[in-house]
Amino acid sequence: MAAKRSKILTIVGPTGAGKTKFAIEIAKKSNGEIISADSRQIYKYLDIGTAKPTFEECRQIKFHLIDIITPDQTYSCGQFARDAGQKIEEIEKRGRLPMVCGGTGLYIRALFNPLHHLPQSDPIVKEKLLNILKEKGVEFLYKRLLSVDPQWASIIKPKDRQRILRGLEVYEITGQPLSELIKSKKPDAKYQPYYIGINLPREELYKKINERFDNMIKGGLIEEVKKILNMGYRPDCPGLRTIGYREIVAYLQGKLTRSEAIEKAKQQTRNFARRQLTWFGKIPDIEWHQPYEVAQIITKILCKD
Repeated sequence: MAAKRSKILTIVGPTGAGKTKFAIEIAKKSNGEIISADSRQIYKYLDIGTAKPTFEECRQIKFHLIDIITPDQTYSCGQFARDAGQKIEEIEKRGRLPMVCGGTGLYIRALFNPLHHLPQSDPIVKEKLLNILKEKGVEFLYKRLLSVDPQWASIIKPKDRQRILRGLEVYEITGQPLSELIKSKKPDAKYQPYYIGINLPREELYKKINERFDNMIKGGLIEEVKKILNMGYRPDCPGLRTIGYREIVAYLQGKLTRSEAIEKAKQQTRNFARRQLTWFGKIPDIEWHQPYEVAQIITKILCKD
């Protein structure tokens, strides 16, 4: 008989819809703590362009898995599932309510539908592979992957640096192909989501996205990107390849005008919101609400089994 799974309040929806403010209101009423499921807020120094919770919001409610890696590092959905699971246990031990809030669907799926047990990243092995990548290029590493794990190599793109590196790293650590390890049985899920979706009418959402990016520019986003580059991070590092940042980098490199960068970032953000809605729209048990409906549904959420 399967063990009973903890039910975790999980607030999802497109970027710009108001998930964080909604989650904060719930957390205030429920003695809750918020685990961020946002693949951009994990990065240190990327504050304005990722719409991280403000200093005042963080004083009110404890947030987790924000500012955990530097812009030149990568972070997988498997790592998120492990880290989020650990945070859930810690929060529950303190007698508080763990909540997940974010729009990164892969993170959320990995938490509630566990991935295969794979070795955690080894900094020494990873650094060695990254040095080879710099010296000999991604094509060289892909050829090596073809020789040690042709099955994994055949299902990824020849220039997919992250998955090529991961395949080689797993082989270096375990001596076994990644493609073989993922054939094993997945672990049972420990947690069950209770989904609340936050969304706005399409026109209103797009208007809010556009206004929010304008406010990011006014709030110093361009200066933030300059500062990160001046710290020595490469323009193509993982953190700066995210929406909003890559367009500003292109502007600073002279590849786009300021207005072109702003309009492109807004368009890419709207496209991203549309993809998020498609992703979450495939989950049948999400209860959708608008952000201002928090007062009406808070009792229902807190009384849910």
